[in-house]
Amino acid sequence: MQEQLPLSPAEFVKIRDGFIAFLKQPAGTPIELIIPKEVLDAMALAARRGRRRQLVLDVMRGISIVAVAVGAALAVFREPMAIGVAVLLASGVTFVWAHNKSKIRFEPEIDELVTEPNVVLQRNLRALEDYKHLLANGDIICDERLPDGTVKPLSQKARAAFLADHGSLFVLSRDQSLWQCTPHRPIPMSALWVRLGGRVAPVFVTSRTLIETPDRELFDKRITWLLSHADKAGSKAKGFREAIQIIVALRRPEFEGKTFEQKKEKLRDEGTADSRMEKIHAGIYPPFNSFLRNLPMHEFP
Repeated sequence: MQEQLPLSPAEFVKIRDGFIAFLKQPAGTPIELIIPKEVLDAMALAARRGRRRQLVLDVMRGISIVAVAVGAALAVFREPMAIGVAVLLASGVTFVWAHNKSKIRFEPEIDELVTEPNVVLQRNLRALEDYKHLLANGDIICDERLPDGTVKPLSQKARAAFLADHGSLFVLSRDQSLWQCTPHRPIPMSALWVRLGGRVAPVFVTSRTLIETPDRELFDKRITWLLSHADKAGSKAKGFREAIQIIVALRRPEFEGKTFEQKKEKLRDEGTADSRMEKIHAGIYPPFNSFLRNLPMHEFP
């Protein structure tokens, strides 16, 4: 697996290449092999429509503000006062309506983009959401490279643009006119470079993906690698080590061909709690996932 991720934690790469590495894909993999062109086009079309709609709403709010002032003046200086009050109320309602409409997101959801069963595409889009959150939180370092060669770390306000409406386009598109469809301000407008620091998409390495590793030799190699890091952490990795023991138990040769419920029944008799087994089997056991986040996952077998 190492040859698929030829990045060291100290390397900076362009943001979209960083996303490809985040998915543990070979360097140079076209984005269209990860998210098909028709899906990228649908996201771009939604952004352009959202931008046009946002401009219309901005114009309506501007007109409403002027109309409010006019209505107030008519109510004070003209008779009958009811005309001015009516204009004031109508323009106020219009402003509130336009303001509320401007808060509605128009970036398509995953279930809107994946119209037919496609587990891989759904996984990649979920990973994109994880990637954006890590960027927005500053957990993945992101710099803006200005045309004159200046490097400027993204501010906290600018990083928030990744989670704004159509923020996915910062990662997926190099067309900066599409970046401007993001209503959040400020937005970065120069080339974006990221340093993953050894991170990979969480959906690729969970207790569930370990359990389902088809190659027994690769499974053993991964368990050995994880336990070596757990040993270095000592008592801090107690919950993680216990999760590994359950994962190994679920892969016993005697369990081959059995359902999870059958495996659970046997391990329950040996003293393992149902709730822990269920969380580990689902890939959502907190002690395991929390410890995993601290490991150099770029080295994961």
